[in-house]
Amino acid sequence: MDPFSQPFVCGSLDLGGSVLPVVSTGWTAADHLGAALVRWGIGRYDYQVEPGLYAVGAPDASSPVLVSANYKLSFDVLRRELEGQDVLVLVLQTMGINVWCAAGKGTFGTQELCERIQSAGLERVVEHRRVIVPQLGAPGVAAHQVRRRTGFGVVYGPVEARDLPLFLSSGGRATAAMRRKLFPLRERAAIVPMELLPSFRYGLPMMAVLALLAGLLGSSGSFLDNLLGQGLVASAAPLVGILCGAVMTPLLLPLVPGRSFALKGALVGLVLGAPILLGVWLS
Repeated sequence: MDPFSQPFVCGSLDLGGSVLPVVSTGWTAADHLGAALVRWGIGRYDYQVEPGLYAVGAPDASSPVLVSANYKLSFDVLRRELEGQDVLVLVLQTMGINVWCAAGKGTFGTQELCERIQSAGLERVVEHRRVIVPQLGAPGVAAHQVRRRTGFGVVYGPVEARDLPLFLSSGGRATAAMRRKLFPLRERAAIVPMELLPSFRYGLPMMAVLALLAGLLGSSGSFLDNLLGQGLVASAAPLVGILCGAVMTPLLLPLVPGRSFALKGALVGLVLGAPILLGVWLS
């Protein structure tokens, strides 16, 4: 993909002998639509930015270099928060995975960061020798190895992109609040569609098969009576499981005891699922 042909690129900048794409910090209607669709898992793994070095505003050789993943939603959130800033953004090839997950998978890691610094010729573009890596990318990046291999030091930035303007204006000092990752209700609700759609993809056929088997093998002797009676009960089990696991557990996460996500999900399923199934059975 030609990086200059991407819709968020609004110009070019010659810096250190390299011609860089300049990206807009504003979102278009297409950006909002794309963000909504990937929340539902639609086009999720094709929602990518071409890796490489980008400019925001009018950076010069002394401007900060921020590191990001090539998942477009992550990149879009970052550029939106950089309005009014003059910075460079080095986008790593993470196969369309966000920073946190890619750090765990190894694609947002030491090897990729070193190779991207070298392929971008970053030492010719900037005078300093620092890159700012998101804190959530820290598990994948060994700072001492990056310095040894490239000469660039690694500074770990704040957890949230919205804190970057203050972080940059304060000389790269992060407050305690910038180091904490919170999961408010809005963020927990945002992952529900992503969990719900794949669950229904497999859950709905399972429900149909269970209802059909109950209709064929039920004890009443009538297929229709079995289908509307035992079939509904049988198909309700996976439905309740999906709703508890994909919807209620994320929404109620801080209120559910235990540290393990599996334990939390099991508790929600037990508390909310058993009464629902009992009510369906008694009806």
